[in-house]
Amino acid sequence: MSAGAPVALPGNWAVFVLIPCLNEERVVANTVRCLLDLQPGVRAVVIDDASDDRTAALAEAAGAGRVEVVRRALPEARRGKGAALNAGLRLVRHRVRDEGLDPARVLVCVLDADGRLTPGAIARVAALFETPEVGGAQLAVRIRDRGHVALRFQDFEFWGLSAISQFGRVATGSVSMGGNGQFTRLSALDSVGEQPWSYSLTEDLDLGISLAVRGWTVTSTTGAYVSQQGLTSPRRLLRQRTRWHQGHMTAITRLPQLWTGPGIRRRARIELTGYLLIPYLITLPWSVVQQYLFLRLAQGGGPRLFALPPGPLWLQAVGGLGCYVLAFAGHLTVAAVYWRRTGDQPLWKTLAYSHALVLWMYVSFIAGWRAAGRMLTQRKGWAKTERTQEAPLAGAADPQVPAESLGEAVGAEGIAPGSRPGVTPS
Repeated sequence: MSAGAPVALPGNWAVFVLIPCLNEERVVANTVRCLLDLQPGVRAVVIDDASDDRTAALAEAAGAGRVEVVRRALPEARRGKGAALNAGLRLVRHRVRDEGLDPARVLVCVLDADGRLTPGAIARVAALFETPEVGGAQLAVRIRDRGHVALRFQDFEFWGLSAISQFGRVATGSVSMGGNGQFTRLSALDSVGEQPWSYSLTEDLDLGISLAVRGWTVTSTTGAYVSQQGLTSPRRLLRQRTRWHQGHMTAITRLPQLWTGPGIRRRARIELTGYLLIPYLITLPWSVVQQYLFLRLAQGGGPRLFALPPGPLWLQAVGGLGCYVLAFAGHLTVAAVYWRRTGDQPLWKTLAYSHALVLWMYVSFIAGWRAAGRMLTQRKGWAKTERTQEAPLAGAADPQVPAESLGEAVGAEGIAPGSRPGVTPS
């Protein structure tokens, strides 16, 4: 696949791309232009959620007559991403009825206002839905402009940590739905209800559970991905992660449905249950255990498991190496996967980042406890995270585009479609 050869949609498929926007004039024009230039046959629907800026006008200009804008007004607007997506879906359903399209052959994609899909990504995803039980698919996520340390860590999370778990979940058909690069069969959305996206802080995770409860499979592919901006502000990053944790932790209320829903597959039920329990059984407890271990090490003690064996120096060296591998085996595995998939930095630097994940984990620790505090005080309100201003792109042939959103899926990344078994934190 090259930047100049996007893949056309397979026959008999219709794809509507919903782009929810609230004051997105900094990025929306580039997103619409890249979408229409690189994904032949798609139909773009921008949902302007009562923006105060030029979001709607810039989207229409970038679409050059190929984009529909749904304008929402207060007081109905600004009630969350789920409500905006449901408004866009109403337009999609209207178009489907008017044109006599088969809802089982219609895909609804959710793309953030800063999202860019690799060329022909939608055509590759459409092929997944040829299997009738597939109701949803989620693309892997990359962070653009990875020169900043914080952005590299975020890319490491998405392209390394999350990718390993998400592609592994293909086997259970319970890949977690994300808010960017999310695809759903229209008939699957119809089975969830008139308004399939909830008011949850993580409406994407909530939708994935709803699909599973109704017996639909959610999958992914290694043949495409979606890129987005990252965050360099510690305050904004922590606020974003706190929202993710709070949405994940409140989703525990869906457990009864997972275990009583007649349509859900057993392996998906078990996997999703474990996934929903991660904050309670791993993140929060380990945030305490890790501090205890560090304190013991600082005092010259530590767990006996990591104590060096008595004897000659060579034996202690072997023992030390064994302790190191035991402690960092997971980090080294993720580093190897990330380095293999990325190809944009030397191995030694990737290994350095993998060890520094011990410190980066504190973002999740702090966010998890903040989320728990917000749940106890019943706080649910959020301020929208601002985007970074992007330079205008001339189109798919612009030299800035291939470096971050076109060729990485199969070129610099070293990934060919289907080369590995088939993705974002919730």
